[in-house]
Amino acid sequence: MAVNETGVEFRDCVNVTTHFRWDALPVVREVRDGVPSLLAPALRPLWDSLDDDARSVALNRLEVVQELVTGYRDGHPEFRRPGEPQPPFGDGFGVSIAKRATAMAVLLSQEAQADRSLQRRIRDGEIEQGGVNSSTIRNWERLWREQGLYGLIDKRSLRGSDVKERVDARFRELAEQVVATLDGTRSSVAIQELERQVRAQLRKSGITDLRTPRQATQTYLSNLLQQRGTTPRAQRNKVLQTVSGSRQYPAIRPGQVVAIDATRADNLVFDPLTGIPCSVEILTAICVATRVILALRVVPRSANGLEAGLLAYDICRPFSLAVNGSSISEWRWVGLPEQLDLSNVAVHPLRRVSPDFSTLQGEHAIPSVMPDAIRSDHGSIFVSQHFRALLHDLKIDLLLSRGGKPTDNPHVERWHETLQRAVQQLPGYKGRNVSERGGLVADEPLLTAHELQEHLRRFVALDYHRSWHTGLVLHGQADARLCPLEMWDALVEVTGRIDVPQQPDMIYQFLPIRWGTIGMAGVEFSEMTYDSPILDPFRRVSIGHFREGDRAAPFFVDPHDLSRIWFRHPDSNRVEPVEWRGANRIDAPMTETIVNAALKRVRDRGGNSVLNRGSATRQILDELIELTSSPGKAEWKRKMAAAALRVEHSRRDHAEAQRAQNLHNPVRLIATHRSQPASFAESWPNLLDDG
Repeated sequence: MAVNETGVEFRDCVNVTTHFRWDALPVVREVRDGVPSLLAPALRPLWDSLDDDARSVALNRLEVVQELVTGYRDGHPEFRRPGEPQPPFGDGFGVSIAKRATAMAVLLSQEAQADRSLQRRIRDGEIEQGGVNSSTIRNWERLWREQGLYGLIDKRSLRGSDVKERVDARFRELAEQVVATLDGTRSSVAIQELERQVRAQLRKSGITDLRTPRQATQTYLSNLLQQRGTTPRAQRNKVLQTVSGSRQYPAIRPGQVVAIDATRADNLVFDPLTGIPCSVEILTAICVATRVILALRVVPRSANGLEAGLLAYDICRPFSLAVNGSSISEWRWVGLPEQLDLSNVAVHPLRRVSPDFSTLQGEHAIPSVMPDAIRSDHGSIFVSQHFRALLHDLKIDLLLSRGGKPTDNPHVERWHETLQRAVQQLPGYKGRNVSERGGLVADEPLLTAHELQEHLRRFVALDYHRSWHTGLVLHGQADARLCPLEMWDALVEVTGRIDVPQQPDMIYQFLPIRWGTIGMAGVEFSEMTYDSPILDPFRRVSIGHFREGDRAAPFFVDPHDLSRIWFRHPDSNRVEPVEWRGANRIDAPMTETIVNAALKRVRDRGGNSVLNRGSATRQILDELIELTSSPGKAEWKRKMAAAALRVEHSRRDHAEAQRAQNLHNPVRLIATHRSQPASFAESWPNLLDDG
């Protein structure tokens, strides 16, 4: 309170003022050899060594004791809080310390009932009760008067012994096994129930001499449960995050394992059909051994099994793009056979794909491969019947990742991170979530889906494939830097040429086959009739001509473009398109005859006044109220945009195949497709067979 020439004046928390002479200050007991001996042990080093929970416990007890003795939780009238002092606490109400302690115990018990976190710990068995009794409070008051805050520190927090060491090893071993069964499929249980289960199993094993401290046992079980997760959801997440195995799969040659996956593009694209921005997905295939991107497609949301099959089609085809000055060509298929021998097997010279690092000019190759296995997650497109049947026909193993473990397919997941570098170069980048999205994203001049696909393919060929990949490490040469194409060439030099024999009509191997009977009007699928002069010789075939039991013939069907189907002519072995009979009316001109006939109908109904902008709507509202609940406009536009994009993809792929057929003699298909009968399959030999 005051410092003067005679000493120091103090006022304590009970409002008692005391003057100490300089030679009688109580902070120093005595001085020996110039070093003062303190009246009480120093609090600060010990206090700093405590954890937050231990300090919080001591400070809460200090509040209780100070309110008990003085009526103020902060210990002094000048630090009064609203409502203080509250009867019967403090000296102003004439109540003994014992009665104050009893009243404080009741108050603390009421506060504990309102503390949800505390009640949850009681329910889980971590602690037995939430309040304290009056004797404990009296003991706190005594320790505070003798030792101050130091006396209120929970001495259990000062123990140096490990709780784990105080629990019997046999109990610990079995407890770890019991807690390990908590994988998120079982409901939560209390600590007491876990202890009961462990002790019951110990007794069944004949162990009856077990003695473990109760508090230490429950603390140990609580720690185990915290590590495993206290709720089924947390336990399930722990299980999913656990990665078994300590070694990577040793993919040692190109095509041994190809990882594929789909991801949402973080860029909006412009849809010319609806005139609005929309989202798309990116399908990617990456060679695990070399990190080469073998195929990449931009598809509508959400991708389907047919598009996954066409990604496999791209894996089997070599591509390239050319740089000439400042112009870049599209990523184009360049895989037609360079030479055919008499056995009709494609022969290629050994061709390197490593880039010329001195310049970007020239051709940049994307190699092809027939994979031994494809690694994917459990996405619906990868477990679809069409995709599984396709891989079965091509003799490709499907390796599915474990559920909820993206670390099983890390190479393609890491590629998705690299994609960020490509898409952030473009307008329409919307970030990975709404917190990263700018307000003007949809107002920027956007690329179409095809333009986005070409940009990503250029990024692959001119950036990613030419860059140092830190995941490519040579044994004994950790400092050697390699790009994916250099690793590809190095492995091909050892393993030999592994290109897939190319043929112009290879795409039809990757389409579903449907069987239909060819009649005089053509063949009908989904109430759509298809016809062409090439079907004339097969309109009256005998039963068993194509397959046993009926007159049906096989047709290739692309669900993304139903304007035509395809038929392989047995004589020429060419795959020919069969147009839908109504296709010629899609773009039919509005002739003068049609105009005159339409105007006559207008006159017959009474002129233009009968129909106006709202006439039909008003009739519906008056008589029916509503025809039906229609889908939202945004959803309709999204579906229309996806359909248009898929049609565009299909027509581009089929046009490419038809041009190739016109330039080259057709080669046999890779394999039969979708469980053909033996009589029909024999005409389609499998080029993947030995020899």
